Amino acid sequence: MNATFNKNWYAPTFSGLLEKRREGWVIVGVGALHLGLSLAGLPAWSCPILAATGVPCPGCGLTRATMQLIHGDFSSSFRTHAFAPIFLFAMLVMIVTLVLPEPQRVTLLKKITDFETRSGITAWVLSFLMLYWAFRLIA
Repeated sequence: MNATFNKNWYAPTFSGLLEKRREGWVIVGVGALHLGLSLAGLPAWSCPILAATGVPCPGCGLTRATMQLIHGDFSSSFRTHAFAPIFLFAMLVMIVTLVLPEPQRVTLLKKITDFETRSGITAWVLSFLMLYWAFRLIA
């Protein structure tokens, strides 16, 4: 059981997604469109989970917090959603990985995979996001 848990916890999930260029472009494109619409003051889509259940999802407020971060309002960004810097960093890593020439891309993907496998960073970030969400719900 412990070996299975460790194998799954340290599985390189993010780098696996980065290896798939088509999916990466879709994620970056949709994220950029949503953020661009919001930055331009145009209506963007709202959270379907919040609309359907009345309960905010773990990512609710992330767009607003990312916009505040981009505008340099770090304290408001952190108060709105503490994971905005992590989200923005992940999006930048995705963009860099997508635009790099293949030899450099392969090297970067290997480094990211190695880091994920050693640290379990993706599992940790997602676990802390769930805890953060739970605290936001009860606060």
